Amino acid sequence: MEIDPSLIPCPNFDSPGFASLRNALIIDPNTPNVTTNEEASQKLKEAWEADNQAQRLDYQTRAQEREEQENEVQRQREAEDKLKEDELKKRDLELAQEKEKKRVPLYDFQLGQGLSSLPLLLHPYAQKKMANRDYVELWYFTPEAFKEADHNRSTAESNRFELASSDDSQAFTLLGTHSTRPSSKVKPDEDLSWADVQRAKSAFLGALPTGGYPAKFVQMFASFYANLDMHAELRKVGGDRVIALYHAKMRRAWFMENKQQRPFDLAVIANEILQECRDEIRDLDHKKALKDLSTATSLLHRTPGMLPVHSAGTPQARKAFPQPHRKSHRMNPYPPPKIPESPLQPSTEFQRSFREADQPRLPRCHRCLCRDKHDVRRCSRSETWNGKRKPICDWNGNRRLEFSSGIHKGLEKHRCSGCASTSHGAEDCPDGQ
Repeated sequence: MEIDPSLIPCPNFDSPGFASLRNALIIDPNTPNVTTNEEASQKLKEAWEADNQAQRLDYQTRAQEREEQENEVQRQREAEDKLKEDELKKRDLELAQEKEKKRVPLYDFQLGQGLSSLPLLLHPYAQKKMANRDYVELWYFTPEAFKEADHNRSTAESNRFELASSDDSQAFTLLGTHSTRPSSKVKPDEDLSWADVQRAKSAFLGALPTGGYPAKFVQMFASFYANLDMHAELRKVGGDRVIALYHAKMRRAWFMENKQQRPFDLAVIANEILQECRDEIRDLDHKKALKDLSTATSLLHRTPGMLPVHSAGTPQARKAFPQPHRKSHRMNPYPPPKIPESPLQPSTEFQRSFREADQPRLPRCHRCLCRDKHDVRRCSRSETWNGKRKPICDWNGNRRLEFSSGIHKGLEKHRCSGCASTSHGAEDCPDGQ
């Protein structure tokens, strides 16, 4: 670290520490004027002051040069900082200008002038078609299409794109398919009812300026819908269908003829084409009537075996018949048909008298195997119906029959509660009444 020479104090040359220097000066032949200690001390002091003064001058010179260098570095640093600041300001200005270009510009307006009606938000596909003056289905001007268009604007943009060419096919534009592809819910004009046409016509007429249609063409389309609204066909039965079909055919035909450079006045009602629409609607109704008649006839000529027949001879649904089962632990109030246990044991149905044959049979008790009138769900008889033995089943705590003795003691779902056989249930038990 460099020290300022002006801050260094002058040594005391009269002190004993400098005695050798004083003696050397006294005896030195080059200093004949120094003969005493005082003169030697004064000579040393003058020499030190001269050297210190030279050091001071050198220190000041170097300090001045160092200060100038620091000032130059500071000036360069300030110049660089100013240059960077200017570059940052310039870049910020360019970014602001670029951002301003992307913003929607603000235009002047007149205070006190409001909006009389909301702007028409067309479906992007319909807007493209109308701008190109191409035919577009009238469905795109219904409330359903407007709702879909509003939903598509509020959702995320698609990542799919397509190339769109200009009219001269010399320039191409990259467009998102979400804005140009048709809707998956679109209906052709032939499938629209007259009520749908009336809901969409105002939006269609309001969208004509999108394609730059002259006033003459706008008036033609407006007169076309006005003439259809007042046509006498609408007062006839099914006339709305005829007018809706006529509208679909004529509107499509006008756009096709316009491309062929043969446009016509759409407002003029073509009675011949209207009659063709009547005939087409009549043919559709006739085919539908024949189809309905064929369906009804096929139902009437179905074979009797396809449906169960009631005792009165009329078809009856299968679910009206009870579902027989052979689980002896359940009480089935509808006895299934008797099935002999084997060919050696034929059915005993013939044992009923002719007077009893036409009377409904009582359900068989699954405990005592009788058909007497008693509470079969709480049977407590100690013997079977013929008195030959005791019942082999009894009620448990859940009011279900279970075997009370023998090798099958307990609950058996697939055994007869009368004889413990697995080939039949209690309703078909040969030991029963």
